[in-house]
Amino acid sequence: MRIIKNTEISQTSLSKEQTLWVYCGLDCTLTHEIWTKIEKELGKNDHDYRKTYQFELDMLKPAMHMMLRGLKVDEKTVGRLKAPLVSSRVKLERMLHLFANAVWDKDLNHNSPTQLKSFLYEWLGLPEVISYVKGKQKVSTDKEALEHLIQEYPRARPFCRTILALRDIDKQLNILNAKRDGDGRMRCSFKVAGTETGRWSSSESPWGTGTNLQNITKDMREIFVPDGDNVLFYADLEQAESRVTAYVAGDQGYINACEGEDLHTQVVKMVWPNMGWSSDRAQNRELADRPYIGHFSYRDMCKRAGHGTNYGLSATSLGRHLKIKLSHATRFQLLYYGGVIALASLERWHKQDREGGFQELIDGGTVLGSGPSSLVRIEGAFPGIRKWHSAIANQLKESGALTTPLGRRRQFWGRIEDATTLRKAIAYVPQSTIGDLLNLGLYRVWNELKEDGVDILGQVHDAILGQFPKDKADVIVPKILNCMKNPMEVNGRQMIIPSDCEIGINWKDMKKYVGNR
Repeated sequence: MRIIKNTEISQTSLSKEQTLWVYCGLDCTLTHEIWTKIEKELGKNDHDYRKTYQFELDMLKPAMHMMLRGLKVDEKTVGRLKAPLVSSRVKLERMLHLFANAVWDKDLNHNSPTQLKSFLYEWLGLPEVISYVKGKQKVSTDKEALEHLIQEYPRARPFCRTILALRDIDKQLNILNAKRDGDGRMRCSFKVAGTETGRWSSSESPWGTGTNLQNITKDMREIFVPDGDNVLFYADLEQAESRVTAYVAGDQGYINACEGEDLHTQVVKMVWPNMGWSSDRAQNRELADRPYIGHFSYRDMCKRAGHGTNYGLSATSLGRHLKIKLSHATRFQLLYYGGVIALASLERWHKQDREGGFQELIDGGTVLGSGPSSLVRIEGAFPGIRKWHSAIANQLKESGALTTPLGRRRQFWGRIEDATTLRKAIAYVPQSTIGDLLNLGLYRVWNELKEDGVDILGQVHDAILGQFPKDKADVIVPKILNCMKNPMEVNGRQMIIPSDCEIGINWKDMKKYVGNR
C-alpha cells in the first residue's frame, strides 16, 4: 500500500476493516493539519470562538458515552406493537390499491412522490399545492399538502387520508425494525455540531444500527427500558422556547406571564383581558380552555399561534399552518403583539367572516384618520416581540451575524433581507440558547452524579434521558433538577428556566416526580 499526494489509497492486500482504519487515520491527519492553521484565528476578533469550541469539546465526552452505552430494547414489547401495525398496513395498502385501480386503472405507490404528483394533480385534476424549499417553489405531496387537499377537496379525502395513515405506520415500523447491536441494545450517533444552532441531532450509528431518537413517537417509546434494577428518568426544560423568547425580546409583560402560575393561561389573560378573570387558578384555567376557533381553545391558540408568532410567522403562514382563516390569524397577531391595519381590510373580512373579530379589534384599537384611508392601531399584549423582530432585522442588515447571550455566534450568508432568512435569524437566538442550556445541564448531570449511579442514555429535543437506581428517586431527582437549573443574565435580567423530571419503568409510561422537591 502507498499513500499518494491527493490522499487516495492504493491497496494491494488490505481487508475492508484495514482500509477503513487507514481512511480514519487520514481523516485525523488532515484534521490536525487544518487545525494548526485555524487555531491562530480563534480568539482574534471580539467574539470568543475559543470558548464555544471548548464547550463543544467538553460535550464530546458525554456524547461518546451515550453512543457507546445505547438503550436497552424490550423485544417482547416490540413484537406486541409490531403485529397490529403490520396487519393495519396490509389492509390500508390493499384499500389504496383498490381506490387507485378504480380511477387510475393501476396500483399507486404511496412512497413515490412522482406517482403521487401524477395521480393527484394530473389524473384527479386537483390544484397543485406549492411548498417553498430554500426559497424555491416546489410541487408538494408532503403531509401539509395532503392535509390541505383533504380540507379543500372531498374527492381527494379517501386517497390522502389513506396515504397519511400508511406514512404514519411506516414511520412507526421503521423505528421498531431499526437494527439492534449484538447485545440487543439500540445505539445512535449524536452529532454535537450537527445543527447551526448548537442543538444536537442524532442518526443511526456508524455500524448502521439504531435510529434518530428525535423521530421516536411517544407510542414507540414503550420499547425502551432501564437496565437491571434501575428506573428511567426524563428531565426537560419547561416551556423553554417561550421563556427564552420573553427574555431576549425584553418584553416585561411576556416575562411576567412566563413567571406566572401557568404560562399559556397567563398569555390568554393578557391577550383577552376582559373574559372575567379572577384570583382562582382553577376558574381561570377553565376560562382559558373555552372554545375559541374550531377545535382550538383560547389556551391552545396562545400556545400554538403564539409560538409561531414569536418566531416570525406571517398571518398567512400561521393561518395555513393552523388551518384557520386569514382573518382569525391576523386578529390573533394584532391582539398578541399589536400593529396597524386598514379599516377597509377589517370591514371586508367582516363581510366574509362574521366571527373574524371586527368589533373586538375596533374596540381594542385606535382609529387613525377618517374615510376610506382610515387605519386602526392596536397596541397588543406583547409589543416587545414585534420590536425584537425589527431589531433582529436591523442587526442582520448591519453585520449579517447574531450572537446569543451565551456567546454562540452565527453568520447568516443567505439573502439578508429574505423573509426566510429573517425567520431563521429570529429563531436562532432562543433555540441556540436553549440548546446550550440543555447541554450544560446534561454535562453537569453526567459529570456530577456518576457516583450516585446516574447514567445518561440520550438527548431528545429539550430533555435528557437516563436511568438511576429505582430506590433513590428522592435523593437523585432533586440533584438532577439542580444540575438542570443554570441561571444566566439576559438583557440585564437573570433568567432561570425551570425543569421537570418524569420517572418510569419504560420511556413511555412515566409520571412526573412530585416527591421531596
